[in-house]
Amino acid sequence: MSIQMLELPTPHIIPDPLHPAPSSVPAPASPPEDRSLPLVIDNGSTTLRAGFAGQADPLLACRNEGARYRDRKYNRNIVLYGEAVEADATSRAQARSPFEAGVVTFWDTMENGLDWTFLRLGLDSTPPILLSEAPCNPAYSRSLMSELLFEGYSTPAVSYGVDSLFSLYNAGHDDGLVISSGTSSTHVIPVLNGRGIFSAAKRLPWGGQQAADLMLKLVQLKYPGFPTKVTPAQATFLQQNHTTFSEDYQSDIRALSAPKEMIRLDEVIQFPFVPPVSDEKSAEELERIAEKKRESARRLQEQAAKQRLEKLVQKEQELNWLMQVKEFKAKEKKADYIKRLEAEGFESEKDFEDMITRTERSVQRARNKELGVDENEGKQEPPSFPLVDIPDHQLNEEDLKEKRKQRLLKAGYDARNRAKAEKERERLRQEAAAQKDLQERLSNPQAWLDKQRADYAALLVKLKEKERRRAQLSDRKSAAAQARMKNIADLAAEGRPGERSGKRKRKGDDDDGFGANDDDWAVYREIQGGADSDEEEDDEAALTNLEARLLEHDPTFTTSDTRDARMRQQHQLVTTFLQGATPIGEDGTLTMEQSYQLHLNVERIRVPEVMFQPSIAGLDNAGLAELVGHVLKNFNASERNCLTGNVFLTGGHTLTHNLSKRLHSSLLPLTPIGSPLVIRQAADPKMDAWRGMSKWASESRGQGEGWVTKAMYDEEGAERLEKRGAWRGRFGGW
Repeated sequence: MSIQMLELPTPHIIPDPLHPAPSSVPAPASPPEDRSLPLVIDNGSTTLRAGFAGQADPLLACRNEGARYRDRKYNRNIVLYGEAVEADATSRAQARSPFEAGVVTFWDTMENGLDWTFLRLGLDSTPPILLSEAPCNPAYSRSLMSELLFEGYSTPAVSYGVDSLFSLYNAGHDDGLVISSGTSSTHVIPVLNGRGIFSAAKRLPWGGQQAADLMLKLVQLKYPGFPTKVTPAQATFLQQNHTTFSEDYQSDIRALSAPKEMIRLDEVIQFPFVPPVSDEKSAEELERIAEKKRESARRLQEQAAKQRLEKLVQKEQELNWLMQVKEFKAKEKKADYIKRLEAEGFESEKDFEDMITRTERSVQRARNKELGVDENEGKQEPPSFPLVDIPDHQLNEEDLKEKRKQRLLKAGYDARNRAKAEKERERLRQEAAAQKDLQERLSNPQAWLDKQRADYAALLVKLKEKERRRAQLSDRKSAAAQARMKNIADLAAEGRPGERSGKRKRKGDDDDGFGANDDDWAVYREIQGGADSDEEEDDEAALTNLEARLLEHDPTFTTSDTRDARMRQQHQLVTTFLQGATPIGEDGTLTMEQSYQLHLNVERIRVPEVMFQPSIAGLDNAGLAELVGHVLKNFNASERNCLTGNVFLTGGHTLTHNLSKRLHSSLLPLTPIGSPLVIRQAADPKMDAWRGMSKWASESRGQGEGWVTKAMYDEEGAERLEKRGAWRGRFGGW
């Protein structure tokens, strides 16, 4: 696995420098009348390249896009072309290519591009022009281009040619099967004796732009919460630099079901991010902060101790006052004593005695806390409830209230005792079961293991059934969900489950008998959305216990056989698909650096595979290998051998890694045994087309087959020239 920082090339805003036309050139063997060099323009969908015939490389190579808008600040029209469209947000929004599906349709943008080219080359007059075009370019589009060049720029001669044929010409081949894949489409063109057979050519509407769009969609679908926006330019970068053709796509996809294979294919693209600024403190500052916290804690403890002491003193004073009031009981009559208590705010003598008891307990607890004495030391005596067994007619009103209170306390006390006894019985039962289990294991180990395995398998089936039912209930169209809704509807209509509640109840007939039978209460278990939580927890605990036993006593049962291990293995593939082999924290969160990473694994082979299986991207077209097979059917055996003996790859999209090997493995079953199958790639798939145009233009010097002069255009017109095939030279598109 490799981690790579994503670095996109910065567009050049400053226009390229001027390149004046050469003043003199070497005289050819038979010099033509017009000694000016033809201008060679490779008018590609992505890049426009321009230079003069005979040169090794073009003088200009720019982005074939233009922008035209009105600037509101300066109130003037702005026209930009090439890399200058990246000047600001407005120009980027207005940027537009002159092409649509490989055909020039936006002629204002095309004219701006030609103006920009002529200005940058410093041309005073327009020389003959050799212009590239798409295979089978529509006649109407060619006539409009001719009109623009002859009438708009007064060029003396024009010739058109297919860029892929010029690339083959530059490589020095006359025969071959040209496969050209560019920005918007892929073409298969057979070439015999130096001429393209366009009647047998095939076109696949898939190129670099569509592949980049698919890459962008796959990345957005894979990482919907990616913290930064993945732009189309970045998607193009990923498609061009991180994809590869698979020699056997189906077997490779099946192999990716193993996380190790996916990790092997995984490439990590690190997007730029700004790490948070952490305010790190020195050891002295940390110690000073800790000392402040300790000092604050000491002050709080001292303050709390002072408050407890003040509260203890207050409670002792209150207790002394209560005891002084109680002394009047022996000195006064009972009626006077009751009046005194009422005057002090007590409702009765019982209320006064309770107040004394509570105060004494509070004072005792406070003293014990100050002295550090545990209140629970010693055996607590069981509570007594003396009034519970006394008949009510022997008690006064106050005693009756106390009796009801003691009855409630006694009920709670008895319930706690019963719970303790039940726990003790459960403990004894578990000890007996454990002892019995131990005896069975020691007496017959194999039978004991078989029983444990059967219990473990049955418990797994039970848990899976609960999960399946929970999933069914989540789908309102399932049979389980429909039955649940029917039960709810029956309950809502106050009818019994399974009975129709269409009859209206008679007046006064409020009791429908529901609940008389114990089976009626099962309906509440049926309408629950999932399994009971307590029962599910018990099952999970039993499963864990069984797994622990099997791990201890069954040598064939390992940690990889446990339920958690199997679930982790199922989720590992999804985790690897999203995060590769990136270690994740214990809490399941990613670091900021990891959250800005894209993991490309399946996408690396899926995006290029569309060229051979267009159905992956939803295209109703034949794949590249099938198109080649259809093309070869139009020729005899000797011609097919000439074509398959030189399968020539050109165009920027053919630079995708491993295309030659994949094409060879796909075409090999289509060729007869003994037939040659040689696949070659252009030395420079992007530049060889222009170099072939420059080579042919320097040889033809703007004259001969394929060239149309302005005099011919003025005399016959574009339509007549098209009808008689004046443009159809050696490299003509149709």
